[in-house]
Amino acid sequence: MTALLQVRGLRKSFAGFTAVSGVDLELEGGGVTAVIGPNGAGKTTFMNLVTGKLSPDAGRIAFAGADVTRLSASARVHAGMALTFQVTNVFPLLTAEENVAVPVLARARKSLEPHRRLDSMEEVHAAVRNLLATVGLADRASLAAAALSHGDRRLLEIALALASGPRLLLLDEPTAGMGSGERDRVLAQIRNLAAQVTILLVEHDMEVVFGLATRVVVLHQGKVLADGAPQAIRDDARVREIYLGEASVPSASAPETAVGAPLLEVEHLEAGYGLAHVLHDVSFSVARGEIVALLGRNGVGKTTALRSLAGLNRPWRGSAVRLSGKSITGEAPERIAALGVSYVPDDRRIFSDLTAAENLRVPALALGRSRWTHEMIGALFPPLATLWHRKGRHLSGGEQKMLAIARALMADPTLLLLDEPSEGLGPLIVRILVEALAGIRAQGVTVLLADQNLMFARAVADRALVMERGRMVHAAARAELLGDHSTLQRLLAV
Repeated sequence: MTALLQVRGLRKSFAGFTAVSGVDLELEGGGVTAVIGPNGAGKTTFMNLVTGKLSPDAGRIAFAGADVTRLSASARVHAGMALTFQVTNVFPLLTAEENVAVPVLARARKSLEPHRRLDSMEEVHAAVRNLLATVGLADRASLAAAALSHGDRRLLEIALALASGPRLLLLDEPTAGMGSGERDRVLAQIRNLAAQVTILLVEHDMEVVFGLATRVVVLHQGKVLADGAPQAIRDDARVREIYLGEASVPSASAPETAVGAPLLEVEHLEAGYGLAHVLHDVSFSVARGEIVALLGRNGVGKTTALRSLAGLNRPWRGSAVRLSGKSITGEAPERIAALGVSYVPDDRRIFSDLTAAENLRVPALALGRSRWTHEMIGALFPPLATLWHRKGRHLSGGEQKMLAIARALMADPTLLLLDEPSEGLGPLIVRILVEALAGIRAQGVTVLLADQNLMFARAVADRALVMERGRMVHAAARAELLGDHSTLQRLLAV
């Protein structure tokens, strides 16, 4: 029997960084297959290769027995694939019924009949109503999409995808940003759909994955690490290792360090994207001189929290963020940076056409000064000391990560925000980073880092804060990090 989806030797690189590295996967018809993995594992790139949004550098993709490797995304939809996105894409000013009518009319080749009322086309109208009933939105057909809840918009987008009559439905984080009630309702509808169409989904919420999937594929550093039944994946030591970082971090622990008064105070932080409510009543503080780890699985809101603190996401009403006792809530990112907050995103964002030395000059030129010198940076990150004249695009991933942190230091921050600093790094670079953070603290810089690597947090942090589904659910003192961390393992493992 021919597999519905067959992927062989799939590869994709971006500017020297290999995102997908020789992935092989076969998908038989039926069931729900979940693709999971830590940040940077290659999940989104893999999905984009399967759906045709990206073209592979090497490898082959076959769908229903036909080679679709070089087909466009639209051609793959016609072949029987459909994709919903992490950020909902619907027509907000059209009703739910009118939204679904768009792809239904297109499939019926009646898109160019705008003068005809939808209810006058009985066959089309019936198809639209049937699709809305399939996803549980029959009673909301006449509501504008803008008036629907976040969960209902997700279901509406799934209805749009189903309108093309797919054999394979690909879902990118279908429950992201939902409360528990909406999430359960959407999951129930997806379970019902699994009896009608094969589903391949990317999801960060492990409760969703293990409550929904019949098969789980784990990606790590662009490769398939594990593939099997949910319980087998949960019991796999290699999977626990990549989610907890048990083998990649030196065992040396961070020294006890005196800390001062609160530098950062966060109270009732609420934030999100559009209707997606990501952060719920998040409150914590970071004392001057501390290194605090913000831990949690992918998708729990760690990045949104850091971006909100840096001014890149505007906190919602009722949130309060103070730096050195002064409110910075809702301030522009450049203003927050000028006040002493530097943010390093998980994807580094270095200037690829500039040399390492030129990358460091950018913040220094903007500020007109910096106490950090090349000698100080080189002492923290020895590999960079020999690479000042190499362009960013020619640096390895680990070297780019070091350069991104070094560039943030050139802004002379009092607070350094690091998003997934240990992600995708080899043991040697992780060891350098552990030592560098101790040196950065010694220079009077307070650090708040978001990571999912428990062992990395043990090596560098004074304490840890754990997030789950956008909420702060646990605080671990240094003693817990070094001693019995069974609660942390439960919250962070698959």
